[in-house]
Amino acid sequence: MKEKKSNYLAIKILGFLVLGLLFGYTAGTIINSGDRASTITEVLKDHCNCKEVNQLIYAKGIQYGKDGLTTEKAEYQLIDCNYDVSVEGIEKLNQHLKEKVKNFEQLDFLELEFIRDKQQKTFIIKNGNLTTKPY
Repeated sequence: MKEKKSNYLAIKILGFLVLGLLFGYTAGTIINSGDRASTITEVLKDHCNCKEVNQLIYAKGIQYGKDGLTTEKAEYQLIDCNYDVSVEGIEKLNQHLKEKVKNFEQLDFLELEFIRDKQQKTFIIKNGNLTTKPY
């Protein structure tokens, strides 16, 4: 009887230890990803000269959607920017992001939606590379 109780206690302690480690890992990951999201926002604000920079989504974890499978995804809306919204301009912005954002290439999917005068241009950056022309 005592052996069953000690086994049960050992399993219970091991379970709490695993849960604690899992919680610590998750909290650390969230804190680090929050830093990346805020750095991306800062770079966009510093280089795009917009009236508004809105972070629509920042998600970390396995996701499947219209854009395929991602583990880290961000979407930003940039309103009334005084910035070159061409492929060349976005390549320059992408270079700034690579220089300023730690491990930027690990971000699976970054969508930048520029809105000005009721016109919209959207650019996609995957793993640090501009993959689409505006659509």
